[in-house]
Amino acid sequence: MIEDQGMEWTGAALAEVREQCPAARIAILANKFDFDSMLEAFRSGAEGYLINDLSCERLGGYLDLIALGEKIFPSQLAQKLLDQSALCEETPSASSIDCANLSVREMEILRRLAAGFPNKIISRQLSISEATVKVHVKAVLRKLRVSNRTQAAIWAASQGLHGPATDSGPAISSSSSVKAFGLSAKASGSSTSGFAASS
Repeated sequence: MIEDQGMEWTGAALAEVREQCPAARIAILANKFDFDSMLEAFRSGAEGYLINDLSCERLGGYLDLIALGEKIFPSQLAQKLLDQSALCEETPSASSIDCANLSVREMEILRRLAAGFPNKIISRQLSISEATVKVHVKAVLRKLRVSNRTQAAIWAASQGLHGPATDSGPAISSSSSVKAFGLSAKASGSSTSGFAASS
């Protein structure tokens, strides 16, 4: 167990301990909860990250679980996740793209969905197979919590996203793409706010 006295340990130090003692189970006992510090600890090979306000009985129980191969997270992490989730749910639509947590590739796919492009065109533009496009489209729909491409296009329009520039002309606006789906702005109405995803 490594007692954290103001972040005296480093990821390199943990990695060195892991290299010298591959079978060791490493736990960090921190003075206070720090999310970034916790991530660094687990990325560096720690099996547990505990806060030193624990009773001796609870600490011993956690260390026993770590010795058995379990990973132990501090209870403060649960509150951190709840706070982040609430923040995303309350975030105005202009910022809810961040809460959707789309990758760069998924954003490229979403912009093309907003433009009304079929999978074949998307695959040509991005130089990937149609099967790969389908995988990305499913991921986008899941993260936006919508059920089809049309709803994804409406969601994108509500966020002010625009289609990509193409060789044949300028970028296609998201409002035009919604019309391409046969949908009017009135049809999108109150439904768009329900598509914002929380992280």
